[in-house]
Amino acid sequence: MTSPNSTQGLSREPFPTNDAPFPGPKGDQGVPYVPGLVLEGVVAEGGMGLVYAAREISTGRRVALKTLRACFAHDEGAHARFEREISFTRRVVHPNVAPVLGHGRMSDGRPYYLMELYRGRTLGAVVREDGPLSIGRALEITDRILAGLEAVHAAGIVHRDLTPENVLLTEEPSGETRVLLLDFGFAHEPGVDTGDGVTADSRGALVGTIRFMSPEQVTRGRAITAQSDLFATALLLYYAVSGKLPFRGEGDLDVAVATVRKAPVPLRAELRNVPRALDVLLSRALAKHPDARFSGAAEMRRALSGLRRPRAKAAGAAAALAG
Repeated sequence: MTSPNSTQGLSREPFPTNDAPFPGPKGDQGVPYVPGLVLEGVVAEGGMGLVYAAREISTGRRVALKTLRACFAHDEGAHARFEREISFTRRVVHPNVAPVLGHGRMSDGRPYYLMELYRGRTLGAVVREDGPLSIGRALEITDRILAGLEAVHAAGIVHRDLTPENVLLTEEPSGETRVLLLDFGFAHEPGVDTGDGVTADSRGALVGTIRFMSPEQVTRGRAITAQSDLFATALLLYYAVSGKLPFRGEGDLDVAVATVRKAPVPLRAELRNVPRALDVLLSRALAKHPDARFSGAAEMRRALSGLRRPRAKAAGAAAALAG
């Protein structure tokens, strides 16, 4: 299951450059009007959401506009969830979280918000197209993910859908890679009523992307907390380095069962050059019970920094991680 408001493909090119009408996304009829903007084309589609490339008439600046599909224009529940996504995204101001530049309603009443129109690829696209990353680069990207999560969790929010398609890598003018967390469509505040009649961390519908869920998300037996995001971050790190996941199966159901019942396949079983300390870190972050994982993104980030320091001794780092 992927996020209904996925921004996968946000940076895809080429974009239309004229102001002429263009075909709407599959299943949508016509194009709504947004004051001050020219909508240039659809650059990403999800089950419920769309992302348009747009241009501000007054400045000529290119932006991305995220909204719901037209068929949800009068769906109050969908509006409430989307408005919650906007609220959550606006609350987090951090270099590793894609910011909201503005928000409002389209001519047909659908809520929308504006983001930068990034040029880059998702972590998933990079691994699929270029192959697994070096350990060093993967650790750097994971450090940035955790930095963003520190701010997200400090705002009282759990992302709940960290996948390779929700991590965007963009090249800065300096040549450095910027890492951005995208898509807060499944995010929630633990214990806070969502407006749908239930609390977001109560037992109920399966929410998230199955292959990147924590055991508590799969079983719905415990509250979804910051430690759930740390579990997903460990999955992202494993995937970035190997192109695989530590829990295996023929389909999503098999993977879900493995996530709950089986030990993760050690990364060293896939790659010989993996430091033992990295497997120790992953083992802790992938613990079945949330209390056995790192206490927060900051602690996991500190553990990760020991692996990134060139002179750190692997045995010492392993002992610290296991502690």
